[in-house]
Amino acid sequence: MNRWWAKTFPVVTAGILMFASVTGAAANDTEGFFAGVRFGYDLAEVDYSKSAMFNAGALGATASSKTAEDSANDGFTAFMGNVGYRTFLSDQVYLSGEVEGAVYSSKVGGYLRGTRSGSDIADGDVFPGAWSLEKNHSLGLNARLGFVPQGLGFLGEGRSLYVISGVKWLNATFGAAHDNKATGANVIRGLTRKSRNAIPWLIGGGLEFGSSKNRFDVRIQYSSWDIDYSRGDGSARDKARLPYDFNVDEIGFSVGYTRTFNFM
Repeated sequence: MNRWWAKTFPVVTAGILMFASVTGAAANDTEGFFAGVRFGYDLAEVDYSKSAMFNAGALGATASSKTAEDSANDGFTAFMGNVGYRTFLSDQVYLSGEVEGAVYSSKVGGYLRGTRSGSDIADGDVFPGAWSLEKNHSLGLNARLGFVPQGLGFLGEGRSLYVISGVKWLNATFGAAHDNKATGANVIRGLTRKSRNAIPWLIGGGLEFGSSKNRFDVRIQYSSWDIDYSRGDGSARDKARLPYDFNVDEIGFSVGYTRTFNFM
């Protein structure tokens, strides 16, 4: 998915600039400061991997490491607010920058089956358990390059098509259970729940329509991010080092309302 977007985004941008060069709409009252709200849904593909690692001497003469993987597809709902400024580069092409904050609900989860060679801890064990990942809140910076097409007057004076790119700071929480099914002194069982920060980037495109002051905004975007965490030190049979890795690809859809404020 990353490679597809990496190839497509420059083509889309070039197409917009080419189309903008042959249109003839003029700048309007959409220029200036703006603020908006949006509701959205991020369809996520989460790849989760967990490893069980032991140092040399913990299980035998040599160190050991084994990894198991799981994945899930689900989504996060989002409520977003943004403020920014738009300036026209020519009669019909504009550039805008915005600060966007968001809060999220819902979570993605699954069950990692792991691998076990028996009831005791052995070289091939990765301990199974349920897992989940949820987004909490984010704050980001976006840049938009857009144009006002001449032939879509029915969409209103505030109409425009745009491409967008940005980066954000995201706080997310994961939960990961593990149980090696052993008994006695070799039990490794528990639940890890931690909040971590990630730096997703995004690219996408959208459509605004309505009056120059009050507009609706429809957007689609792709983003990618990852978080990781590790517990234990791998020094003994009951102290396995357990790294957790989450890699997330998202397609987001959102609709919103934007208002321009002309203070001058």
